[in-house]
Amino acid sequence: MFLQLPDWRDIGKKLRDILNPFPGDHGPSPEERLNQRLQDVLKGFAYFDTIDEVLAWSEDLVDPLQQANTPRLRRLSKTPQQSGPKSKVLLCHDYKGGYHDYEGVRSGPLKDELYNCEHLQYVDLFVYFSHKLCCVPPPSWTNMLHRNGVKVLGTFLVEPQTLNVDRILTLKDGKYIVAELLANMAHTYGFDGWLLNIEKRLASNSTKELVMFIESLKEALGGDLRVVWYDALTVDNEVRYQNGLTEQNLPFAKAADTLFTNYKWTESKLNETNGVALAHGINPSKIAFGIDVFAQNIGMPGRPRITFPPKGGGGTNTGL
Repeated sequence: MFLQLPDWRDIGKKLRDILNPFPGDHGPSPEERLNQRLQDVLKGFAYFDTIDEVLAWSEDLVDPLQQANTPRLRRLSKTPQQSGPKSKVLLCHDYKGGYHDYEGVRSGPLKDELYNCEHLQYVDLFVYFSHKLCCVPPPSWTNMLHRNGVKVLGTFLVEPQTLNVDRILTLKDGKYIVAELLANMAHTYGFDGWLLNIEKRLASNSTKELVMFIESLKEALGGDLRVVWYDALTVDNEVRYQNGLTEQNLPFAKAADTLFTNYKWTESKLNETNGVALAHGINPSKIAFGIDVFAQNIGMPGRPRITFPPKGGGGTNTGL
C-alpha cells in the first residue's frame, strides 16, 4: 500500500490562509508601510498600522497639512424639505482602502468619475473607514463635511490579524493611554470622534475593562464629540454579530453614543431592539442599523445582508 503525503507547500498555504484572514493580500513589508506613511504626510494623510505607532504618536509629529481647519457649521434642525420626523443617517465611507490621491490636500484633476458624497443635508455622522488600525479622516473630507454641518469620525479597527490588542487597555496614572491618545488625535487633527470596531477576542477576556475604555474615551473627547461602537465583539468576548441591540452588546452600547449594527437584521430584530433599548433607558435613535450599499451579498454565507438597492450597490455603507 502506497500512501502519498500532501505537498508541504499545500500545507503551508492552508496554514497561511488560517492565520491570515485575507490570504490574497500579503501586503507590503513593515518598512514599506512606514515609508508610505511618511510619504502620505505630504498629502495630508495620517494613519497608523500598529499599536506601537499609536503609542508613539504626539502632537509634535503632526504636520499642519494633516489638520482640518474648518469649524463645523451649525445646521438647521430641519431642512425646508422635511415636514416630519427624520431618521438619523450615519454614512460609513469604505471605498477601495481609502487614502486615495484625489483625497489629498494637493489633489489634481480627476481622470475618472469617482465617489463623492451628495445630499449632505441628510447625513448626521460620517465615518472615514480604512483597513488600518487607526484611521484619521483626511482633512479634505473633514473640511468639506464641516462646511455642511456633518460630524466626521475616524476609525479604530482591530482585525483578526492585529497584534497586541490588549495593549489598548494599558493604564497610566489611572487613565487608558490609548483612549487619551485617540481623544488628543481628534482634537489635534480637527475631527469629531471615533468608530470603534473590535473584530478580535481579547486575550485577557477583559470586556468590562473595554467598557471602561469606551467611557474613558468619551470623557476625554468631551463636548459634543462622539463614540460609535460597531456590533462585533460581545460581552462574552466573542466576535458574534447581533444585528441589533441585545444583552450581548448592551454594555458597549450604553457606554458609547451610538451602536452601529451589522447588516443582517430583520423586522423582528428592529422591534426587539426597540424593546431592549426602552427597557434600559436608551433612546432607540442611538441605534444605527447597517444597510450595505456596496453589494457584498455574493458568495457570503448565511442570511443575506440588508442592501440598498436590494440587488445592487453603490460604494459605501450607510447606517440608518
